[in-house]
Order: sequence, then C-alpha cells, then structure tokens
Amino acid sequence: MTSAKGHDAHYKSRSDVRARVDDAANLRGQARYSVEVIVRNVSTGGFMAECPDPVRIGSYVALDLPGLGFVHAQVRWQLGGKMGGMFLDPIGLDRCEWTAVETAPSAGETIEQAETEA
Repeated sequence: MTSAKGHDAHYKSRSDVRARVDDAANLRGQARYSVEVIVRNVSTGGFMAECPDPVRIGSYVALDLPGLGFVHAQVRWQLGGKMGGMFLDPIGLDRCEWTAVETAPSAGETIEQAETEA
C-alpha cells in the first residue's frame, strides 16, 4: 500500500524536529554495561548516536542527557557504528542542556540581570 506521497503506508513518518548535537554521553544497558557514545542528534522522541560496541536491537537502554539525567529508551536500529533509540517517554528539548535556548539580554540589560530575572 502506498500513500499519496509515494511512501509505503506501514512506515511511520518522522515528524519530530531533530536537533544536531555531536557530543559524548553515557549509555547504560540492562545488562549493567556502560559505554560512551557520541550523540549526533536528538528529538523529543529519540536519538541517533555513534556507538563503538554493538547494541541489540529491541534492547532497553538509558542515555544520560545533560539537564535531564538518564532517559530510558529502546534501541530501534543499528547499522555499522550508528544506532537509533526511541525514548520510552518523550522528553522536553527545553530541559536538555544541549538544546535549551538561552534568553538573550534585552537592550541596555546586562547578562547578570537577565540571568537573575529568568
């Protein structure tokens, strides 16, 4: 079955905005292993990372996100040294230090004033 856009209907389209990251994070698995990965992008629903070790597709992991702590996810795919995970509960990108937008001070306001008012 094909949709109006020419895609197979059984494939779910990705509507989440992906933010580029390119930063290291700790990935823990249920088997008590821990590995450092390079997170390449993150969205409210998941992430893509480079991982030096194979991770079983379908396994449950926890990714340490700055500002959020460990977030539980399921590994959905792995190809070569890259993997993708789907968060079990969507995250707020505004709470993640990698993607949170800082408020710039208004004209005539110092950075310290803007930080104390935030």
